[in-house]
Amino acid sequence: PVCYPEILAPERRHSRVKGLYNPCLALRLLQKPAAPGLPARPVPSDLNLGEEGREAILTGPNRGGKTTYIQAVGLAHVLAQAGLFLPAQEGEISPVEGIFTHFPALEQPGTATGRLGEEAQRLAEVFARATPRSLVLLNESLASTSPGESRYLAQDILCALRLLGARAIFATHLHELASDLESVNAAGPGEPPTLSLVAGVQPGEPGADGDEARRTYEVAPGRPHGRSYADQIARQYGISLPQLREQLERRGLGRP
Repeated sequence: PVCYPEILAPERRHSRVKGLYNPCLALRLLQKPAAPGLPARPVPSDLNLGEEGREAILTGPNRGGKTTYIQAVGLAHVLAQAGLFLPAQEGEISPVEGIFTHFPALEQPGTATGRLGEEAQRLAEVFARATPRSLVLLNESLASTSPGESRYLAQDILCALRLLGARAIFATHLHELASDLESVNAAGPGEPPTLSLVAGVQPGEPGADGDEARRTYEVAPGRPHGRSYADQIARQYGISLPQLREQLERRGLGRP
């Protein structure tokens, strides 16, 4: 489905899209069918940033669709403001003055800043330019330090985004961050509450690879699951300890 969105006043800072999907994923699936076990078509999700909450923390499992979703959010605003159709059922969007992204970047050899310094520098540039009418999309930001330090640094960024008043989504594996929204909300009492979004998982019977959770790839409001199911990814690629021990034994290496 595609639709022509209603363009709202910029000062409303409102984005509501029903049944949004990533058009880049749709194009890839037209060229190459999905791998076995994955959906044959993009899974739609809703977007609601506005009077009920302009800032959201997005958690969920590894390979659960978080990055695909926030890419779709950015593309939706670009398409709407270009006067084109949205990859969705319906939508209402206030134009943004800029879209600022903070995705993982390749580490540059020879730089003196280090990975965390590089991340911090790019975040500083975002806050030097973003306005209340901007869209800010953060993906796994500040993951290059210890979990405890990463959490309080990320919480500072979320509090600052509330003070700014921009529409923003922070995709992260810091589930504790989404479990303590009161601390974030206290930073901007005049703004709507920060939202918790979750990429869905349905529990099921363990399969041949031990994967007992089925990813739905739908993003919706909800409480964080508290885990990212990284152990299942590890088993799939054969890097759990039992698998590695077996491999070493086959090679005649390692201790019994």
